[in-house]
Amino acid sequence: MFTSLSVTVPSFTTFLALGGFFFILLYFYAASKKTDVVHLPYDNLLHSRMAEVGIMNWKALQQKAGLSYLRLQHVRQGEIGRLKLNQLQRLAAALNWDILELLQNFDIFSSGEQIITQKSKIEELEKEIARLRARLQQQGAENTADLRYLTFQQLQTLLTNYPTARQMALAKSDWSAKNITALFSSLDNLLETWGYERIGSVWEKVSYDPQIHQADASDIKEGELVYIRFVGYRQGDRLLCPAKVSRTLPPGIEII
Repeated sequence: MFTSLSVTVPSFTTFLALGGFFFILLYFYAASKKTDVVHLPYDNLLHSRMAEVGIMNWKALQQKAGLSYLRLQHVRQGEIGRLKLNQLQRLAAALNWDILELLQNFDIFSSGEQIITQKSKIEELEKEIARLRARLQQQGAENTADLRYLTFQQLQTLLTNYPTARQMALAKSDWSAKNITALFSSLDNLLETWGYERIGSVWEKVSYDPQIHQADASDIKEGELVYIRFVGYRQGDRLLCPAKVSRTLPPGIEII
């Protein structure tokens, strides 16, 4: 006598459900592959830097920087403002950049002039300040003003850009500007000793004055409201360099 066996045959509904689930998985897989193939705005910059530091592909960069797939897409699109400070720090470290150098390369500062970000370069400039101070002490009063102005010319790019870098740090609620401020305390003290004054403050809204401001557009009229992007300097009635102004603030910056 044979014992009858009962075999359950999956229903058509079960096959349909499994097929739909498989199709959904296939769709998302294809979508992720398509995103990897699409060329995003900052891919050239990132590819070039990745080649320099030996990062082979996007997956390797994602792992080294400790970023999620979504955050990496934000980076490739240039939307690094979506990242938190610790994520920016890890990304900068993975690409062997300083944090300010990373922001500059992603056009956060919106400036044609290069912002000096390397600490070693800052240390060299501080040493140069010390040497120039020593020279000033050895010179007579008749040469003091000229030597001061010579010093200012040598440091002008740094002096006009570092207040913007400091303000950018303050604008990020989870950033600390203490380290940036400390780096430039000697410069602040030197300018105060010389009687050099800043023209305006970073992102201040002012009326355009062509006597003390340099506009980023030729059609800006005198008296028009503009924002100070980079401060200027003067000594009494003498203009050392004009403040650079624009109708707009840098991307992602709002003044309340």
